[in-house]
Amino acid sequence: MNTMLVLLDVDPWLVEDLTGLISAMLIFLLPILIAILVYRHKVNATNKRTQIILTALEKNEGTIPEELLKSLNEPKKSTKERLLGKLLWGILGCLAGLGLVIATIAKYYANENFDDDLLTFGLIVLAAGIAFMVYYFIGKRALKAEIEAEEQKAKNVIDE
Repeated sequence: MNTMLVLLDVDPWLVEDLTGLISAMLIFLLPILIAILVYRHKVNATNKRTQIILTALEKNEGTIPEELLKSLNEPKKSTKERLLGKLLWGILGCLAGLGLVIATIAKYYANENFDDDLLTFGLIVLAAGIAFMVYYFIGKRALKAEIEAEEQKAKNVIDE
């Protein structure tokens, strides 16, 4: 790389400074940009729903059909669906963390350099996966009555 920098007549210190600046910008500005985009998406969705309701009010002279209001509300996930999402992330975290730990141990026994950073990251991911799974099982036990009530309510809606 240094040969290329000499050919291009570029100061290597400047390139290293730019690399640090670009990485810092990605680390700090990218999450802010994502938050702004998500916020704008939610505002646009709310504005569209408001426009639909106003149009319905104009056409129906002050009354809005109840079905329209129900269809415009974003469907909420049931408690069971949210818990299953935690179980999914728990399984994925455990498998990814376990894979990183096994890869680090295999690399060590292959007489290559031992990468303790990779092992640490694998253990952190594994711990997060275990935490999600524990959350699922505790939540399933604690919210059992609420889950049954939601299932009964859904069954009643289907029967009607």
